[in-house]
Parts: sequence; C-alpha cells; structure tokens
Amino acid sequence: MDLTRVFDSAHALHAASVHMPLSLGLLGLPLAIAAFLAPKRWPGVRLFGSAFFLLTGLAAGTAVYTGQRAASELVALANKDIETVVAHHRLLGWSVAALALVSCALLAASHFRARSGGRASAGFATLSALALSVVLLYAGSSGGRLVYGWGIGTPVAGADGTSGATVIVGGKPAATMPVIPSALASVAAPADATYTPNILPIDPAQAASITFTRDVVPLLERHCLKCHGGQSPEAGLDLTTHAGILKGGDYAGPAVVPGAPDSSPMVLHIRGVYLPKMPKDAGELTESELHTIRTWIAAGAKGE
Repeated sequence: MDLTRVFDSAHALHAASVHMPLSLGLLGLPLAIAAFLAPKRWPGVRLFGSAFFLLTGLAAGTAVYTGQRAASELVALANKDIETVVAHHRLLGWSVAALALVSCALLAASHFRARSGGRASAGFATLSALALSVVLLYAGSSGGRLVYGWGIGTPVAGADGTSGATVIVGGKPAATMPVIPSALASVAAPADATYTPNILPIDPAQAASITFTRDVVPLLERHCLKCHGGQSPEAGLDLTTHAGILKGGDYAGPAVVPGAPDSSPMVLHIRGVYLPKMPKDAGELTESELHTIRTWIAAGAKGE
C-alpha cells in the first residue's frame, strides 16, 4: 500500500488527521487529574500537561484545517440534515482546539503560580479537560454519522463489487457518473429514475449565440433566486451574479464547470442526479430551459 496516496485526497487526509486529537484529548483527562493531585514536589507534571495539551490543540487545529479542505470539495449534500451535521462537526472541531489550548494555559499558570492559586488553576484545567473529552465524543459521533450514515467522503464501489472506483460521495463530479450501489441509494440516487428534464444535443452554432444576461439570468430569476439570492442565499450559493455562480456555496465548488455542462453541479442538481433535485418544492425546468443552461455552459459559461 502506498501511504503517500493519502495526500492525494482531502477526505483521506482529514480521516488520517482526526485520530491524533481524538487519542490525545481522551488521554488528557487523566493527565489533568494527575496534575491536579500531584504534590508540590512534582511540579514538572503540570508543565508536562501544559505541553501535552498544546500538542493536542495543534493536532485538533490541523484536523479542522483538513476538514475545511475536504468540505470545500463537497458539491452534493443530499439534504439539509447533512448540511447541519457538517456545520456542527466543524464547530465541535474548533471547540476541541479551543478547550485544549485553555487547558494548556491553565496548567501552565498552575506551574508558574504554584504558591498562589496554582492548585485552583489545575482544578479549572481538569474541568476544561473534562469538557474537552465530552466534546470529543460528540465530534467523533457526528463525524461517524457523516461517514457511516451518509457515506460522505467514502469511495464508491462498482455495482459488481469491484474496488477500483475513486469517485467520492459528495465530491467533485467525475467526467462520467458512477453506478451507485443500493447501500448508498438514499444519498446519491436521483429524485426520479429517468433524470429529468431530458438533455438535448448541443449545437455549437447555437451555443455561440447564448448569452448569460439575455438567456440565462431570466431562467435563474424564475426558478432559482427565491432560495439562492438575497442577503442570505441557501447553502451560501448566490446565483444572482456570474461571480457567485463560479464561486459556489459553502460546501460546493463552482456551480458550473465551463465547457462541461453534464459535469456541472447546477445541471446535476436540476436533473436530480445530485440531491436535492432543484428547484426544491417547485416544478422542474423544461427541457428547453435546461438546454439553454447546458448550451451556455458548453460555450464556456461566459458572463456577458
């Protein structure tokens, strides 16, 4: 096994980085208790504990950073529940890092102020380490729910059981869509079995005549901007401007891939290949409307 391949995937890198803060954080509680109970002739225990929690905080910060990178590659969160768990998981990760650094500071204070309030600082460090352990359990639970409950960040095996597939559930789309195993049907299956609206052949001559302002903006205003416009667009995806479309939302890459209409998240969501099928709680676009969007993307998704 080539262990260097872990650096090829933000999801794999995050999975590799979360175990250290989990292990250190849970070991930190008995260490904090030992530092609190240690007699004055063992002052080094508190200093060691401070360094230990500093390492834990740095490890937790690294895990959060790799998690942010992994989240930035997500383009297909199946429903609002997944978005909520991802947001909570991120918050819990930052909380772990913060509590570890608080414990570090308190134990350092207890070491250098051993004669005046040192024991009290060590006691507060123990409470902080206890809170850290509890938050770690919730963080691990939410991460496990994302991976094992919804398959976020996991490789998709072929329908025949082979393991050669590299597509990531929730990851940026490949040039061709994989066959999704039934175990992940609730996450990745389309809203209907035929992926509607149907796609039509793209005429290069017609594509050259499609413009964003004249042809695409009216469709977005009619179908999309109720949710993806205004001061607080849903999922952070603002479709009111060309720049917003290319930027994407909180958990996604760009909404379109210029030159590749059928690998563009906007098209995949409209057709129901990615869930939720768009627009939500409204009638789907017509074949002609989808064709206009696909033709614009095929021509380079230009902003004029």
